[in-house]
Amino acid sequence: MKRLYIIFISFVLLGGCAQVILPTGGPKDITPPKVLSYSPENKSTLTHPRKIDITFNEYIQLKDLQKQFIVSPPLRTMPVPIVKGRVLEVPLLKDTLQENTTYTFNFGNAIGDLNEGNAIKNFQYVFSTGSYVDSLSVHGTALDAFTHSPIQDGLVLLYSDLGDSTPYKKLPSYCGQTDDNGNYRIDNIKAGTYKLIALSKGSGDYFYHPYSQTVGFKSGSLSLVRNDTDNFFLFLEEQPKLQFSKARAIGKGQILLIFNKPVDSIEIKPINISDSFAYNTLFQYSATHDSLTYWINYPNLDSLRFIISYHNKPLDTAIVYNMPGHITKKSKKNEKPPATQVTLNISDRTPYDYHKPFSIQFASPVTKFDLSKITFIQRKDTIKLKPVGKSAFNLSLTPNKDLISDSAYRITILPGAFTDFFGYINDTINVKFKIQEQTYFGTLKLNVTFSKNAHYLVQLLDNQSNVYRQDTVNKTASIFYDGLPPAFYGIRVIEDYNKNGKWDGGNYLKGIQPEKIYYYSDKLNIRSNWDLSQDWKVN
Repeated sequence: MKRLYIIFISFVLLGGCAQVILPTGGPKDITPPKVLSYSPENKSTLTHPRKIDITFNEYIQLKDLQKQFIVSPPLRTMPVPIVKGRVLEVPLLKDTLQENTTYTFNFGNAIGDLNEGNAIKNFQYVFSTGSYVDSLSVHGTALDAFTHSPIQDGLVLLYSDLGDSTPYKKLPSYCGQTDDNGNYRIDNIKAGTYKLIALSKGSGDYFYHPYSQTVGFKSGSLSLVRNDTDNFFLFLEEQPKLQFSKARAIGKGQILLIFNKPVDSIEIKPINISDSFAYNTLFQYSATHDSLTYWINYPNLDSLRFIISYHNKPLDTAIVYNMPGHITKKSKKNEKPPATQVTLNISDRTPYDYHKPFSIQFASPVTKFDLSKITFIQRKDTIKLKPVGKSAFNLSLTPNKDLISDSAYRITILPGAFTDFFGYINDTINVKFKIQEQTYFGTLKLNVTFSKNAHYLVQLLDNQSNVYRQDTVNKTASIFYDGLPPAFYGIRVIEDYNKNGKWDGGNYLKGIQPEKIYYYSDKLNIRSNWDLSQDWKVN
């Protein structure tokens, strides 16, 4: 009985303990800190403080201060804010403050409460060393000139000194910073005339560093007598002087040369090999022409020293060591030579797009072609193939009759069809494939209208923003796109001022703005077996 009594009492006590409920602490805090006081007062005049104290109603913390904090006009010595519990202290050096100037301290979203990090959005503190607070403002958007993507953490700078070289060597009179959407706003500006530019995020100072920073600028000066709106399209200036960057071996007889800008008319003269052996060389420029591959078939080449010339004038010298493919003591001289690598745009796994020619790509330059060793067969019938494009790195062929989707095809390439730069030949290639159904494709009729006659490049873009097709028009036109694989497509128009068939950036010192680019606002959904007509008033 005594034992049962003890068990009963224990159960009651434990049950009572189980009823104890700890306080939950209430709902989550989502309120940012609030300012209780400023010293000096916000928007004070005739003041030259040595420090600023801002007291909040709760403990605070600072986040991304280096990214968020900016002072306009910029100070010679950038202050470093200090958190002391609920007080934000900003020490200042008196001799850095200019007379009769309104200063704006932009903290962005850097100030938040200590526990939850709730930030005060776009927090500012303002004071003036003069008798009044300047009140004019400039705002707008900064976008990449080519992609139209927003410039994030960029600088927008105003200069009272209107000299062309001012952004290179002088601090701005006022400054602002772009947000994640490329938007900016500069407040508390004095009425006057200013030079106005925008820069991408650079080295942390307020100076323009050409060729490493993108820049946008307002043509002419800004006469500011009321609040103003100015938008920018930023571009990277092309270096006027060609410079050779580096060279490195990337394969047998292959040296990659990199330059600081697009090039042509490059010449290379080897200086450590004998001219008694006849060897060949070949240049392969990249799509952007800022690099090229130099091919040389000199036997057993271990290293190469050479002179680089541009338009018949020496530019630089370079040396490349340990080139792949040379014969060493460990190499077997009687080894079977490797086959030259060949790639086709035909596969047995996916139906072939009959709108395109057969394309054969070569990994190394091909110097000899024997097209009799290429056969194209439909069931048992041989179809002739006609070359429509041939180079050292590509061969394009097209059949002399239409292909049908309910038939099987086979293309065979025998050894010796291609002999490359080093004397290597291809292996046998045999691919069976089918043709894509005609109903798989869609069409697009694009009706473009322009407000003025000019030289325009109309580009149809695939879903990776690569140019699928480019057309040149001078005025309102209808462009028909046939045989489009189903996908989402974009449209871009370039106003090609200099008629060179590509987009060009601007030049700050010459006052040349980048060529204008327009993007259609939506992606066009091309469906199988569907005809789409789209109108676009471009500008």
